[in-house]
Amino acid sequence: MNTTKALAWNTGVQIAGKIISTAIGVIVVSLMTRYLGTTGFGLYSTANSYFQIFAIILDFGLNITLVQMLGEKAGNAIFENKLTSAIYTLRIISAGFLLTAAAFLGLILPYPWELKLAFFGIWGSFFFTALNQIVIGVQQRHLKMHVVALGEVIGRFILLGGVICAMLNGWGLVAIVSIVSIGSTANFLVNILIAKKYASFAWNWDPELWKIVLHRSWPIGISIIFNLLYYKADSLILSYVRPFSEVGVYSAAYRVLEILVTLPFMYCGVLLPMISNAWANKNTKQFQELLSNSFTTMFLLAAPMVAGTVIIGDRIMSFVAGNDFIASGDILKILMLAVGMIFIGTVSSHAIVALNKQKYMLRWYIMIAVVTCAGYLLFIPIYGMYAAAWLTVFAETCVTLVTTFIALKTSNTHINLNQTVKISVCAIIMALIILPFKQNHLIIPILIGSIVYGILILIAGVISKDTIRAIFSIRKGIPTADNT
Repeated sequence: MNTTKALAWNTGVQIAGKIISTAIGVIVVSLMTRYLGTTGFGLYSTANSYFQIFAIILDFGLNITLVQMLGEKAGNAIFENKLTSAIYTLRIISAGFLLTAAAFLGLILPYPWELKLAFFGIWGSFFFTALNQIVIGVQQRHLKMHVVALGEVIGRFILLGGVICAMLNGWGLVAIVSIVSIGSTANFLVNILIAKKYASFAWNWDPELWKIVLHRSWPIGISIIFNLLYYKADSLILSYVRPFSEVGVYSAAYRVLEILVTLPFMYCGVLLPMISNAWANKNTKQFQELLSNSFTTMFLLAAPMVAGTVIIGDRIMSFVAGNDFIASGDILKILMLAVGMIFIGTVSSHAIVALNKQKYMLRWYIMIAVVTCAGYLLFIPIYGMYAAAWLTVFAETCVTLVTTFIALKTSNTHINLNQTVKISVCAIIMALIILPFKQNHLIIPILIGSIVYGILILIAGVISKDTIRAIFSIRKGIPTADNT
């Protein structure tokens, strides 16, 4: 099976799993917002944002470095097992220490006691998610993303059942976040039990290998810290200077963003070992083809989301979170611009890793993060959640422009502008067609928009018949990266 088919298959499996898990996730968010209300959901979102800051520090580029190194040494089972077990051990130690410290540090913050207790309840979610990221890296290397999709779906079903029980029994916020931890634990267990069949997760205290890995990962880690610091700093700053009810309204829209942007990260998780292997083996043509096609794919997915949300964003949030969160619709319309940038920028940032240009990007990530966080501090106290949303768009746009320019210039790759223009026109036409239906039940404009966009894309020739046949002619069995 060639790389295009393998990438298409794994992405297709992830999309199928993501459709199911996203549907469950939307139901969970819908139940949470209605049960907790704007203030309670604001408290829940603050707990999430607080721990995500520590999770960003904890990552330190290890996840991406693992996938990159596994791709470079594809087929060397001894090295793969040694590397995986060493990084997994390091992650257990660092996650246990840092996240526990975060929970206790939260006790001295000027928050209500219910929120402080929630820090301990949600601890398990971030701990097992941190371990799961290493396991998923192995799944990406072996192109076993159907396992990742299965684990996520199972975790979401458990979460849904737990949230329903909490609502029926009136258990409150602390119980809700504890159930979130149980769902994350189940997701992790499914992944690791299956991944153990083709990778080692044994305890491996190996400081020498850690030094080698950290030497490669630290530029990525610092970049991620500054690149994503603004990603959650907005919610935390908002929680200090605005009512928790406003935090809840903003976070409901932001939650939709978080659900949507998992798709490009999953896609690029499969893409990274392929382009790393191609660049390491000086297969420039394959690298350029994969990168160029990936930009087109992400734009193909993002364009209708952005255009459609401009028309029905308020209806989406009213449907998802309830009438108390209808103001989230205006925030979602703004944040969808950031979603579009993230779809493109995720491809660029992973290409930067494959090209080993992380150190060069460091200065740009720092500058963008500093300017954005300064904007948060200056404008959020005045303009609240609207300032937070527009500054998020600003930051994501800057990151995408810089990473894309460097990735294209370094690899001498070109974006297919002709396809980009066609996709943009198709998305705009789709938006205009669903405009008269915006007041109908939400499913009507979404269904009409999907059908119209699909037909327009085929008419415009954005997706060829040969490509469609190639995707659906995938043979049984998933190849390892060394078969590409």
